[in-house]
Parts: sequence; structure tokens; C-alpha cells
Amino acid sequence: MLAEIQGKISQTGSNLSDRLEDNLTGNVFGALRYIPFSIGFGEVIANGVYPKSIGLDIRSIHQDFWADKINFWPYDREGEIDALIEFEDLIMGIEVKYKSGLSSDDEVSNNIDKQNEADIHNSINQLARESRIIARKGKHKNKLLLFIADRRSCKEVYEDIIARDIIENDVVLGYISWQEILLQLKNLQLTNPFHQIVVQDIISLLTRKGFEDFTTMDIKLCEPINDQDYFKFDIQSTVSISFEANLAISEGFYYEFSR
Repeated sequence: MLAEIQGKISQTGSNLSDRLEDNLTGNVFGALRYIPFSIGFGEVIANGVYPKSIGLDIRSIHQDFWADKINFWPYDREGEIDALIEFEDLIMGIEVKYKSGLSSDDEVSNNIDKQNEADIHNSINQLARESRIIARKGKHKNKLLLFIADRRSCKEVYEDIIARDIIENDVVLGYISWQEILLQLKNLQLTNPFHQIVVQDIISLLTRKGFEDFTTMDIKLCEPINDQDYFKFDIQSTVSISFEANLAISEGFYYEFSR
């Protein structure tokens, strides 16, 4: 609904296939706005984000109503972040991917032959550009850029960008996978029935999108072997072989053998 309100989806829905990420963003975070941050999305991030140190900053946010703190697809000359959340001491940009990769990238790496700040180059990598947006908007606040994608994509993108050192110095890059979000949503302890309905709808959506992990391995093991006991093996069936060797042989006859 939010994606359509913001003009990300045409009135006829003809471009919906091209806007699946925007639709997913609106459906998930638009619904999470109805649950206090501290017991909903904040709890999900704090428990599932990487690096784990980001979770400490998230837990320090004691915010109930936060629908007025989140802005979807705000315009900036360097691009649109999917969601921008501004708290009193923290600004958080969220970039969402469903099945596609980053929209732009290059070969810039500030870890190669960097002697001083003058050698730093601005990358056109999507997350690098968004870190600059957050750096400008955040001013004196703590700054976080959160990347959300499939688990494998999250790790690969994060490690590549950290190795290249293309994120703004005062912006912390973190990630949480859709699989982890789904798992943490299931672990939420919510007593309000309305909140439970909202979360269950999101769980059903993410499950349908194929983000459910194989999390249990229920294997029945045999009794452990006691090396102090002895074991007796019996053969249950036998085979007997008998050869008839009492046939009389007469001289002068011939014998024919057939197969």
C-alpha cells in the first residue's frame, strides 16, 4: 500500500514486477510502524544485526510511537534510500534488496595506496552513496546504514564494501538478512493481540517469499554403545548343499551332457 501511495507502483499495477523490493519494503516496515519500536523492529535488529555491536546502540532507543520517525524513499541528489529513520541521537538508513543486486557499483577501493585523506575517492556504489546521504543528514547524531537482503548476498556485499573502505567514516554499515528478520519476528514476546496479528501477517509474508530457514534437525539416535558390555551375534538362517554321488557307471555306454 505504501509503495502505491508513494507512486512506486502505477495505478494499474502494470510495473509491479519491477517494484517488488519497494512493495516488500512498504509491506514490512509499513506494518511494523504500528508496533512500538522498542518491542518490535528495534528488538529484531538488536538481536539479529551484524556486527553485533550495533545492537547495543539500538537497545538504547526507548521509543514507542515511531511512525513519525520513518520516511520512505526520501529524495536526495545521490539517490533514494528505501527508508530513513531519525531518532533523537541516531539516524538509520535502510536499503532493501529482494532478488536484485546493488543498483550501481565501481572498482573504487580506498584501501589501495591510500596515504592520506586526499587519496580517498567517492565511489558510486549504491551503499557508498547512501552513506554520504546519511552523513549529510545526520550531522551530530550516530549514523547507521542497514543493508537488508538474502543471507548470502548480505555477507558478500558487506565484506566487499568493508574491504574497499568506501563507506563514510562516521557512518556504521551493518546488515540483517531477511531470514534473520523472519526468525527474530517469530521470537518476539508480544502480549498485545493487535501487535500479534500484525507480526503474524509479516511472518506469513516472509515465509511465502521463501525466507524461512531450516532451523531444526530432529534425529533419533540409537542407544549409546557400552564398551564394557559384550555382544552376541546369531545366524538366523542356514544353507545346506547336497551332492548325489552314488550313481552307477556302466562301461560301453555313452553319456550326453546338456546345459
